[in-house]
Amino acid sequence: MRSRAQAILVAVGLALLFGGHVSLDAAEEPAARPSYFLLPIEFDGDSGAANGDALIGRLIPTNSFALGDRWRLMNLAIVMLADAPGGRPGSPGNPDSIPSPQVFGLGDLTDGVMLGRPGGWWSLGLIFGIPTATDQALGSGKWSAGPAWRLSRRSGPWLLSLLAGNLKSFAGDRNRGDVHQLLARGIVRYTFNEKWFFIYAPIITANWNASSDQRWLIPVGGGLGRHFLARRPFNVSLQCYSNVVRPDGAPRSVIRFGLTIPFRIPDR
Repeated sequence: MRSRAQAILVAVGLALLFGGHVSLDAAEEPAARPSYFLLPIEFDGDSGAANGDALIGRLIPTNSFALGDRWRLMNLAIVMLADAPGGRPGSPGNPDSIPSPQVFGLGDLTDGVMLGRPGGWWSLGLIFGIPTATDQALGSGKWSAGPAWRLSRRSGPWLLSLLAGNLKSFAGDRNRGDVHQLLARGIVRYTFNEKWFFIYAPIITANWNASSDQRWLIPVGGGLGRHFLARRPFNVSLQCYSNVVRPDGAPRSVIRFGLTIPFRIPDR
């Protein structure tokens, strides 16, 4: 069943990649406006974990508002829906997952708020982990917070970006292990033309409570994406990753289908 679902992800991704009308400018226009809202949606098919495969969906609403002429405020939230077994090391926001059979439900909410200069290459702020999981196997049971930062640089067809935060628990279920985890999302994107782009967008984690040989989860891979012009411009991508560094029991590989929808916010 899990391999069939992963095959469907690949089929849907390929169908979208190779069809439709496209426009790079229309898909990226909102990012250049003073205020914008992006709605990235991702579906991961994880395989090779010691306790079974998983399907994970992420809704990542991102909005940015200009605060006068000198500052920009950005908010990014991660809402996770999973069909997965518990006890998966390296899970973002839930590094010490409780072993369990396959469960379905919401994971913990992660939210980051950062302040930076308009058009600048850096932003600084805070990241929060909120225990919203509907099953204890899908969440940490802890309230967490820590510093967050964003670095971004565009040069010609290249876009390089890093969004990271370090969560440390301060309250929550006393029977659960403490959270002290680095979460990092990198982006390396190269635009070939108005239709196509290459993307490498790994989700990297480090569990500072684990021993050094069980601490890091580092994926290597990438994929292709395409910009589309419809009534609502959007872009899609299909990516494959191998977790070349991983704690024991973590997934070996990931197939990801991504969809990003930009929305315009009218200027006031």
